[in-house]
Amino acid sequence: MARLLLIGGDTDHNLGDRAILSALASELAKAAPGLEVTAVGRTSVRATLPPAIRDLIPPGPAGWSRLWATAGASQAVAIHGGGLFQDDDSRVKMPYWGARLGVLKRANPRLLGHSIGAGPLDRAASRSAARFACAQLESISVRDAFAHSALASCTDKPMPIVPDPAFMLVPAPAAQARALLRRLGLGNGKPLVGVAVRRWFHARGGFVPHRIRSTFELGRGTGAAELDSMLRRLADALAPLLRQLGAGLLLLPTYNVRHEADDRVCQRLAALLPGVPTALARIDDPALYKAVAGQLRLLVSARMHPLILAVGMGVPVVGLAYNGKFGGFFELLGLPPRFAWLDEIGPRGPSADLESLFSDALADAGDIGERAHVLAARSAEGAVALLQRAGLA
Repeated sequence: MARLLLIGGDTDHNLGDRAILSALASELAKAAPGLEVTAVGRTSVRATLPPAIRDLIPPGPAGWSRLWATAGASQAVAIHGGGLFQDDDSRVKMPYWGARLGVLKRANPRLLGHSIGAGPLDRAASRSAARFACAQLESISVRDAFAHSALASCTDKPMPIVPDPAFMLVPAPAAQARALLRRLGLGNGKPLVGVAVRRWFHARGGFVPHRIRSTFELGRGTGAAELDSMLRRLADALAPLLRQLGAGLLLLPTYNVRHEADDRVCQRLAALLPGVPTALARIDDPALYKAVAGQLRLLVSARMHPLILAVGMGVPVVGLAYNGKFGGFFELLGLPPRFAWLDEIGPRGPSADLESLFSDALADAGDIGERAHVLAARSAEGAVALLQRAGLA
């Protein structure tokens, strides 16, 4: 039987990583009927993944023996997804991926990098680890020009740009989205503005990953003042927009575990907008998330994948950026860079003109869905090319 092992980001907790996996696995199965796709993830997320994924291997030490055996029994192993090769959140991440690929190479020499999200790689040690990681990969594609630039000095292998697989995700039926909105009390025909915010003003880029720092409460309270300032500035910009549109506010967090806690940050934003019809939706299914995004007039997000899912539904977006991948996203779409840097929102930096970004996005929404459709088609072509490199097509 033809087998392919997919290894990506935090599929268990990050809806964006789950969107990538779901869309990629579905497209691969469509292009190669009978293909057996295995991925890394807990059985608790099984219901939100497509049937194209035949088996899940537990993450961490509990799954090491199965991961090794499955890699060896597969025609190829594809490393995919965003936020893998970078060092802005932890100096350990790039050495971790280099070591992981070095071990996997012994189980299966056909390691393929697919639509890799890379950069920044600001430290020499990170770039050295990236060179080692790229050397383990038989082929590499990256998801945007920002990732290409980040890895350009780390390998001489061709690096075609394959747009993020999440562009290919098929949304759930619109009726399911409308039913969810009714349950949340926002299904009365009122326009909706969606917001996905996150914490970013914690200590970052150190040797101890944020997940571990959070578990042991290291640096507790770091960045609290900056986060408060950002949320107040964002609320001040949203309030007149919501009044002008007569809109409700739909909060759409995508990474709701302790060390990220997007849902709690969203709740803090809601508290700064009293009197606004507001609901918070914790959605686990990326297809439903995309369908809900299709009900919005505008989405403002500090996470990448809400932006990708929204433009796929023809909805204008504004980004709240923390690294250069936001610029890569708008460049890929051929749109003006409609994002503000999180570090510049608030009193410690030049205050971003959020109001203009919102109005410009709403005024220039015409062909966003068509642009996203083109990128979805390019991503589908990249999936077929992945199968060919794996000897499966």
